Amino acid sequence: MPSSAECRPPRLGLAPLAALAAVLAFATAARAGVVPAHDRVVVVILENKSYNQVRTQPYTMSLMAQGATFTKSFAVSHPSQPNYIALWAGSLLGVTNNNCPPTGYPFSAPNLGSACEAAGLTWRAYSENLAVAGSTACSYDGSASSGMYTRKHAPWTQFGNLNHANERPYTDLAADLAANTLPNLSFIVPNNCHNSHNSSTPGCGVSDADAWLAGHMPAIIAGLGPKGLLVVTWDEDDNLSNNQILTVFVGPQVLDGVSSIQGITHYTLVRMICEALGLTPFAGAAGEASIAGVWEDNVPVKSTNWGRVKSFYR
Repeated sequence: MPSSAECRPPRLGLAPLAALAAVLAFATAARAGVVPAHDRVVVVILENKSYNQVRTQPYTMSLMAQGATFTKSFAVSHPSQPNYIALWAGSLLGVTNNNCPPTGYPFSAPNLGSACEAAGLTWRAYSENLAVAGSTACSYDGSASSGMYTRKHAPWTQFGNLNHANERPYTDLAADLAANTLPNLSFIVPNNCHNSHNSSTPGCGVSDADAWLAGHMPAIIAGLGPKGLLVVTWDEDDNLSNNQILTVFVGPQVLDGVSSIQGITHYTLVRMICEALGLTPFAGAAGEASIAGVWEDNVPVKSTNWGRVKSFYR
């Protein structure tokens, strides 16, 4: 009969243990998930409400239940225009106000539109109440501050290094969805009633913005395809909550009902969009951490055993 010592499994030396740790780290990284490749990213931006003001709205809650909610999402500035520029260019570009056009216009800095065009990808911005594609008007249907369309919420208009024909009236979105020609990157800007900017006006409050989402997001989600992503976020808070806002991801490659405590800002979203579409992150987005922990496994995780570790070590 063999001795008890002969029956013991072989002791692992430091090198095999290091190899085992490497394999396990690889498996853990695969489960946490780097940002998976996407064919389409759609970003919807609403206005001036804090995380706690909007997270209990019924349709918004349904989006949170079917996707990923970021509980530590923060805007980067006040008022609106700098935040929109941050979401487009990964930088404030020195903009501190809502002036139309801003000081420094036209900007030549890298941005999501110019990055898409350089990479051969398509993009469009769909703005509600925009009357004419590529318009440089400061507003339509009201004043420059509270008209239904305001250029301060359309950062692409402030750049000279992109194709302004991609700046479309919101009504064009339905045709693109019907034709299955949604671009690789879409930004959607509801008008200043539907985004709750003019919330002191009857019919333009938080619940009304939620109802607008309920009426418009299902068709967009249906049009994402198997590798599409919807991002719903707010430009800034109500000046009372340390600029904490709600950000929600929905899509086939997003875990259902997950809540993330990763701290993110508008710059983090720009990085995520770049990674999702295969673009090189730029400006402030380049220094942000990748968004992790909210994605379905995009690398199959195989079981780890001693044979695999020995093969890895050899």
